[in-house]
Amino acid sequence: MICKLVVETPVNLSSKQKELLREFEETLGGTAAKKHKPKSEGFFDGVKKFFDDLTS
Repeated sequence: MICKLVVETPVNLSSKQKELLREFEETLGGTAAKKHKPKSEGFFDGVKKFFDDLTS
């Protein structure tokens, strides 16, 4: 099965739209933010977590 995903990043946002996105980002703060940004962790963090999960 092949799946094609197209992600479009909004451009030319109004000041109100930018403010709403900032507010949304603030709601993702704390430890929950990692769930929403999996690539924010480094490669070796992912490898370490993989092996930690295997041993626990």
